[in-house]
Amino acid sequence: MNELELIKRCLKKDKKAWDIFVQQYSKLIYWAIRKRLTASGFKLDQDDINSIFQEVFLSILEGDKLRKLKDAQTIPGWLAIIASNKTVDFMRRAISDERRFVSDMPVLTEDKFKQKLYRRDLIDIVGSLINNLPAQVKIIISLNLLEQRTHKEIAAMMNIPINTVSTIIARTKQKLKEELERKGIADL
Repeated sequence: MNELELIKRCLKKDKKAWDIFVQQYSKLIYWAIRKRLTASGFKLDQDDINSIFQEVFLSILEGDKLRKLKDAQTIPGWLAIIASNKTVDFMRRAISDERRFVSDMPVLTEDKFKQKLYRRDLIDIVGSLINNLPAQVKIIISLNLLEQRTHKEIAAMMNIPINTVSTIIARTKQKLKEELERKGIADL
């Protein structure tokens, strides 16, 4: 069964097709979750990673997100972005829970802890900025920043010229930098 047929059957809530879809992309989802966690320096146990994994597929199934796919060739990148976003959401919830706990503690002076909170805040801000980008730009910048894909790899995946990818990445990084500076975050 080809990708397009698999998606159509998944959209019809065909359990067998959905099982095939999950099995086919499980390794990619786990990879994207771990990649995002590693990039942020965030530590989670396997149960948390499994929870994120389930959230990814649940959000696709319940949100009927497969209908938004225009090209079956973009599935891996699209799934990696969803997994990365779900990981960031999970980290935000964990940070929020941690902040509630921290707010009950006396003022902390440990520099490493302050740096860790600052880094997590920065991840939240950058994640929010990326989520507000147009769809194609969001995919390209996420593949570059979050997945550390080269311009050439992204161009091949998205079937667009490498110069277009390079221009989008350069302009978007500049806009992100300007927005961070506007928010009082400089020297990144």
